Amino acid sequence: MEKLNFFTVDLTYVDTLKEAEINKRGFSRVPNMDYGDKRKPKFLCGIVLQVGDMAYYVPVTSYKEQKPDNFLIYSESGDVVSSLRFNYMFPVPRALLRERRIEDEPDRAYRSLLAQELLYCRKHHEDIEHLARRTYKRVLLGNNPGLLANSCDFLLLEEVCRTYIEP
Repeated sequence: MEKLNFFTVDLTYVDTLKEAEINKRGFSRVPNMDYGDKRKPKFLCGIVLQVGDMAYYVPVTSYKEQKPDNFLIYSESGDVVSSLRFNYMFPVPRALLRERRIEDEPDRAYRSLLAQELLYCRKHHEDIEHLARRTYKRVLLGNNPGLLANSCDFLLLEEVCRTYIEP
């Protein structure tokens, strides 16, 4: 099993996914990764899991409510600090990923938080993989209209991913 880590992903690729969903659905559930020049740059980080034959990027988010299709991340003190929202995961070519080096983070307190989050995710790797696969299956089955409306279109995005990496 590959060691779980944090990654960043190419923003041009993310924009391509968002555009494909908007063209098909009129909206996109691919997370916003860039808030523009007027706001502090968004922390861009996620984990990568194998779901079927595709690598999937699962963004870390500040969302802190327990839902059936997310995984809460706790600090050492037991507080919820972030989550992984599997309904917003998307397929990604591994060539477009860069490992997020926590030691390169200039803010010491933030570096500590990232290290705690990653350690927590690593300790719960099997649970995280299970929830990712379960969410993927639930979305593909299509039995829950609320989940479908609030999830990425995995099959559409897989097709975009495949054509994005073809020469």
